Amino acid sequence: MKYWFIIHSLPAYQAHPDYIGKEKRMAGKITKVKPGDRIVYYAMRDSVVVGTFQVVGKQEEWPDDTAWKGPHICMKIRKRYLAASRYFLPVQELVKLVKRPISIFPKRKFIPIRFKDRTSVRITPVDFRNIEKVLRAYKLPIKQLFKGPTNDENLGEPMDLGVLNYAPTSEQGVVALFAHFMGKLKTHKFVKIEFIRQGFPDACAIEKQGKTFSRKYIEFEYNARKFREHVKNPKHQQICCDYLVCWNNDYPTCPVEVIELQREIPMDGGLGR
Repeated sequence: MKYWFIIHSLPAYQAHPDYIGKEKRMAGKITKVKPGDRIVYYAMRDSVVVGTFQVVGKQEEWPDDTAWKGPHICMKIRKRYLAASRYFLPVQELVKLVKRPISIFPKRKFIPIRFKDRTSVRITPVDFRNIEKVLRAYKLPIKQLFKGPTNDENLGEPMDLGVLNYAPTSEQGVVALFAHFMGKLKTHKFVKIEFIRQGFPDACAIEKQGKTFSRKYIEFEYNARKFREHVKNPKHQQICCDYLVCWNNDYPTCPVEVIELQREIPMDGGLGR
C-alpha cells in the first residue's frame, strides 16, 4: 500500500466524486497509483484538501466525458474522511495543523511548486494518518465570517436617484444609474444593453435615433478624466467607442461624446420618480 497527494480540481471532484483521473497525455505518476492505495485529494486551483480516499478500482481509460474532455486514465475511489466544511480544508491550514510536519513540507510551510505540473506526489504512512486526524477534527468557524460591524463609508451625497439613495462615488454606481435611466436621459434614448464586460469598451447598448436603432459602444467612468488612460493606449485608439458615460465630466477635451449622468438624469423634483 502506498500513500499519495493526488492533484486535481474541485470541478473534477464535483463531476465525479468517486473517481480520480488525468488526461492520458499527462497521466504521469498517476499510473503508479494502484488499488488499495490511500490518497489525499488536493484541489490545486482552490488550494484546498477535499478529503482522503482509498483507491478501489483498477485503471480505466475513458475516451471522453462531458466534464473531463479527451482521453483520461481514471480509477474508482471510495471516501474515507471528507473535510467537514463546504469550503473544504485550506492546504495552508493543513500544513500548519498536522502533529508532525508533512515530509514534503518539513518547515510547515506550503510550497506550491512541489505540486506544479504534477499529478501525484508520494507521502509517508505517518503523513497520511496525521492528515486524517486533522480532517476529522477540523471545523471552519463559518459563523464568525463576515458577521462583523457594517461598513457604511464612502457614500455620496444623499439624493433620491430612484435605484440609488446616494450619488455614486464609483464606476459601479455609474453603471447602475445608466442601466436604470438609459431610456429617460435628456439627450439620448437607449432601449437595451447588449452586454457589459471587462474590457474596452465596457458595454454595448442599443440607442433609438428617430425611428431607427443603432448599436453604440460605451465606456463607463466615475470621473471623465479617467478616460485619458484609453486615449493614451495605442490599442484602444483603434477600437470603436461611441460614448463615455460618467457622473462628473471633468474632461472637456474628451475625443468621444460624453454623457454626464448628473446632468442627463431628468430632474423632476424627485430624481428617479
